Amino acid sequence: MSYQAALERAIHTLVQKGQSVTVAKLKAQLDTPVPLPLIIQAVKSAKSNSPFPDMAEAETAPSEAMRIAALEQQVSQLTARLSELEERLSELEVPRKV
Repeated sequence: MSYQAALERAIHTLVQKGQSVTVAKLKAQLDTPVPLPLIIQAVKSAKSNSPFPDMAEAETAPSEAMRIAALEQQVSQLTARLSELEERLSELEVPRKV
């Protein structure tokens, strides 16, 4: 859902309830995170009864499969790095004479 659609829906909900549109009330009505400057801009537009200016679309979150693949790749890289560091450490260790 775009920021604009989310803000319009939240403002519509507040108006239907007969409540004034404020930053706090609008933010409380949102079910997705929206940048504060866009919320303020939407409140100003709602109070002046002017149409919303075009707002940037919400960034789409990566799918769960993409996130899992990225995490698996990161784990693989970290495991390889750990093995390399352990090998270098063992080369540096000198047997101690007691």
